[in-house]
Amino acid sequence: MMNCKNCKFKINAKDNYCKVCGAQIIRERITITSLFSNLLTALGWESKFFVTLRFLLFKPQVVVKEYINGTRKKYSNPFSFFAIILAISLLVFSKYSEQLFQMSTYPSLQQTEAKENRLPEDVKEINDFEFFGYKTLTEFQEGIMNFQLKYYNLLAFILLPLYTFITFFVFGKFYNFGEQLLINTYLQSITTLLGVLLFIFSLLSGLKIFDTGSVIISFLYYCFAYKSLYKLTFGQLLLKILKVIGILLLFFIIVVVTFVVVLKNGIII
Repeated sequence: MMNCKNCKFKINAKDNYCKVCGAQIIRERITITSLFSNLLTALGWESKFFVTLRFLLFKPQVVVKEYINGTRKKYSNPFSFFAIILAISLLVFSKYSEQLFQMSTYPSLQQTEAKENRLPEDVKEINDFEFFGYKTLTEFQEGIMNFQLKYYNLLAFILLPLYTFITFFVFGKFYNFGEQLLINTYLQSITTLLGVLLFIFSLLSGLKIFDTGSVIISFLYYCFAYKSLYKLTFGQLLLKILKVIGILLLFFIIVVVTFVVVLKNGIII
C-alpha cells in the first residue's frame, strides 16, 4: 500500500489512478522527454491532432458533425488546433519575414521609388504626415506587415467572430452561431496551414505564387468544405461564397477608407 501524493488516500501500489481524486500515479522521474511530451499533450498535439487534420482535409463534414454531436475525444479542440497551426505559421513567417514581404502584394522598394514622383495629390497629402513616422510608402507597408506579425495570433482570433457572423448570415441558421464559430475555426486552421505550405513551396521553388495561390486555395477549400456541410448545388454554393467574399470586401474597403480619412485629417487614435 502507498498514499496518493495528491490527496493522501491509501491506494494499491499497482494502481495507475487514485480512486478518490482521480490523479494519475506517477512513478517515473522527470526527464526532458516527459516534460516535452506533457507540454504537447496540454497543447493538444497528440495523435488526435493528425486525425483531425486528415479528416478536415478530406472529410471536413465528418469532424464538424461528430464534434457537434458529442464525439469530442476523437478530435482536437478547434481552438487548440487553431492555436497550434497559428504558432507554426508565425514561426515560419517571422523567420522569413523579408521573403514574405517580397512575395506579398505590396510594391517593392524599387517600384515605390519609381512612382514617388507620380503619386496622386491625395496620397501626397497623406505622405505629408510621414505615415505615422515612416518616411516612405515602403517603410509604412513594412511597418504594417511587422504589426501583423507581432499581433498575428491575436488578429487571427479577433477576426474569427467576424467571419462567423458573415457565414451565419449567408448560410442561414442550420448551424447556430456557436457551431458556426467551431466550423470557421477548423476551416481557418486548414487554410492557414495550406498557406504556410504554399509559402514554403514558393521559397523552395522560387515561384512567386504565394499571394494569388493562397487566395485560390482558400476559395477552393471553402467551396469544398461548405458543399460537404450543406449539400448545396454548385450554383447555390457559388452564389453564397460570392456573397461572403462581397461582404468581406465591403468590410475591408470601409476599414481602408476610414484609415485614409484618419491619415488625411491627422487624427491619431
